[in-house]
Amino acid sequence: MPRAAVWDLGSSSFHVLVCDHRGGDELSVVLRRRALLNLGASVGEHGAIPPERLTAAVSAAKRLRRAADDAGAEVEVALATAALRDAANGADVVARLERVVRQPVRVLDGHEEARLCFVGQQAGVWTGGGRTLGVDLGGGSFEVAVGCDGSLDYAMSAPVGATRLKGELGPGERLGAEGRRIVRSRTLAALEPVALSLDAYPGLARRTVVSGGTARALARLATTRTRERDGSGSWDVNQVELPVGQVEELAERLADMDLGERLALPGMSARRAPMLPIGASILVALAEALGVERFVVSVWGLREGALLDVLSRR
Repeated sequence: MPRAAVWDLGSSSFHVLVCDHRGGDELSVVLRRRALLNLGASVGEHGAIPPERLTAAVSAAKRLRRAADDAGAEVEVALATAALRDAANGADVVARLERVVRQPVRVLDGHEEARLCFVGQQAGVWTGGGRTLGVDLGGGSFEVAVGCDGSLDYAMSAPVGATRLKGELGPGERLGAEGRRIVRSRTLAALEPVALSLDAYPGLARRTVVSGGTARALARLATTRTRERDGSGSWDVNQVELPVGQVEELAERLADMDLGERLALPGMSARRAPMLPIGASILVALAEALGVERFVVSVWGLREGALLDVLSRR
């Protein structure tokens, strides 16, 4: 049973995921570690990663390297996404990280990031076997892909993400109506070519698979009352369906709250609370542009897709 590790050097966090591959699309988690860095906010604010954030990133990578060593993976792959792809000093940062990770770091272009996210989504949720629209909303970008049965028809990426926009909008705790207007405008502009491309697939976006931390956090908020009522205590939100009306209601509520009020919400993640109003507003604008009626949450995305992809090539 091969054991594989993926490094996801992302815009919000650095992650290491180590899994045993049980065949097909079956992965058994051995190790999952993350370090919150919010590099995308630095790129949004400065266009580059400042020295103090680079120091923090290197320190985080060293901690993750020790954990990965203990897990003993036979196969490793290291990926970097939007923050390191778009930062003016991204190449220098990647070179520093490669020395710590002890792996070549592959800086994904937007098309490949969308493809790998889609591989993970397809393995993680039931799609009925037909053509599917998948969206991954990360800290520095969102990815959109269309495909069926392992084949990809369309893939793109846009530099719009919750962490990046937080850096651009500034440190205010409340997003407010004006902040929501800016997020909507940025998202709709990025989605113009996507909407045109999806004209070839009428009705496909009505049920859209979505992955990423924003989607998981919204699903937890939306299902908290159910969990409290049935006593299950489960935090598994895979394949939870979020009607767009519910996402709109959550986005409006979150935008009017300060950080303390958001943290007091049952089911709110302290790590997600600062960025969640922006992420929710991006999803609302995306639904408006593409004609989404409900989102289906996939807890699998880029990392799982990358593992399945590298294992399938062995």
